[in-house]
Amino acid sequence: MKVALVSAFLEDEVYENRLNDEFMEKVICNEDHFYHRIAKSLTQNGIEPVVHYLSQEKETKRFIHKYGHEIIRIPVKKYPFIHESIVYSPELIKNIQNDFDICNFVSGYYVKYKIPDMFDYTVSKLHKKMPIIARWAGGNHKWLLPIRKEIKKTSLKKCDKIICSGQEEIKNLENIFQIPNKKILEIMNPIDMTVFKFREKQIASNKLRLDVNYEYLLYVGRFAKKKGIEQILQVFKKLNNNDTNLKIILIGDGPLLDQIKNFIKENHLENDVILPGRLTHEITCYYYNISSVLLNIPPLSGGLANVIIEAIASKLPIIATNVGASKDYVGKKFNNGILINSINELELEKAIIEIIGDRKKYKNSNENMLKKFTFDFFGETLKQTYMELLNK
Repeated sequence: MKVALVSAFLEDEVYENRLNDEFMEKVICNEDHFYHRIAKSLTQNGIEPVVHYLSQEKETKRFIHKYGHEIIRIPVKKYPFIHESIVYSPELIKNIQNDFDICNFVSGYYVKYKIPDMFDYTVSKLHKKMPIIARWAGGNHKWLLPIRKEIKKTSLKKCDKIICSGQEEIKNLENIFQIPNKKILEIMNPIDMTVFKFREKQIASNKLRLDVNYEYLLYVGRFAKKKGIEQILQVFKKLNNNDTNLKIILIGDGPLLDQIKNFIKENHLENDVILPGRLTHEITCYYYNISSVLLNIPPLSGGLANVIIEAIASKLPIIATNVGASKDYVGKKFNNGILINSINELELEKAIIEIIGDRKKYKNSNENMLKKFTFDFFGETLKQTYMELLNK
């Protein structure tokens, strides 16, 4: 069985770089993005996945990821239209129709981007020609104008299965887009449990050469608007004035990097903010082990963040916003963290103080929950889904 794993994003919606050959080989082929973890889980179950990236580069080109699966960079056509460009790719349709059994969209945020976008275009071309699986990640539907909502509803209804995470997203699919429950599959992105796991803080300290005596706050992700990183820095600055034993680690990169560096310099935090850059999972996992709490406070729902799954596996307490699937997996009832209201700096400050004051209380790791995040569980579930769709 051969499956096309398709990203509906152009590079400028995800990366600051064009997907030229050098960037593909140095970054894309070596990153641990969940697209490639999905591919790895399928490979382990005897399925041949190929990850498709859309690009304004003019040449279709094939690459090999470090996990062993193939990546194809597909050129798109882009035409200005009112305030949004129309994007489509006959090359993508031709490639999928000729070589694949199933089209599985792995990007989930297409539901709140351009209308019509690559998702709508691809679904319209492949409908009834092969099974199509969509991914809904971003349960907030309020940004959709009526005409946009109808276009999305039409596209989603044409899909044979829609993957999502969390009860809020399931309810939105059922109630807002009238998707029958039998078409919805709740499943989380897989992570490598041999990488993200509990380790003693001293082991991580030795690996990273960081002082074990400090309390470290941790942020992992894009340095971008609507991620909550600006509020995190403001709260850290306030706490740091009263607690010299506190530091913060910011892992990642993005458009706010220069702004963050200026904030650090202006507030004389050079010795208190650690910026390791963009890291592989083999290194990132140790930062989870040395830290006291993970901060993940985006104001909008985006499914269940991968960093939350990684923190749960590492037994690292979490502070998350009370949106989307986070509330189904994080909170005091799970003994693994605290939920706060969106972009509430006072609640964030209080939550940090509470967790640092009693970390053991929030280090519970539910083994049944962790099974849902494994490569085996994800791959077996998708394989069964594929077989059911192909045999209909």
